Amino acid sequence: MKMAEQVACFFWITLAVSVCWGSFILKLGTPSEPGSGFLPFGTAFLLGILAIVHLIKVTFRQGPQDRAGAFIGEVNWKRGLWIVASLLLYAFLLPHLGYLVATFFLMLVLFSLYERKKWWILLVMTVLVNGISYVVFHNWLKVQFPMGFWGFG
Repeated sequence: MKMAEQVACFFWITLAVSVCWGSFILKLGTPSEPGSGFLPFGTAFLLGILAIVHLIKVTFRQGPQDRAGAFIGEVNWKRGLWIVASLLLYAFLLPHLGYLVATFFLMLVLFSLYERKKWWILLVMTVLVNGISYVVFHNWLKVQFPMGFWGFG
């Protein structure tokens, strides 16, 4: 397991370096006037730093070695498939239902998959996330959301 994580870290470091190189070619610009390579460079730089930190952590980790197949057996595949299916359904229904309705149902499903809670807690969390994201993106950042066939949100 240790070797597999190290190989994965080298993959992410290589990807980060190549994206940083490509970002230089696109011109970085300045923070006040960013060029087209500014955001990819920052993202790739952060990815590279995180991959290096994880590589160091994995390489110098002490303690009992993990079994090779332990990770695969511990993954909750059913939950993962529900998440992927709900995101695909969300992407399909977003133009038809509108942002507020589609996001409400997506958050309701995702929160219920994460941990079993009382129904009223799920509803409160869903309404809060939905409302806050709408205010931040629509009102403050002026992002236009699909209205759906009801004509709102």
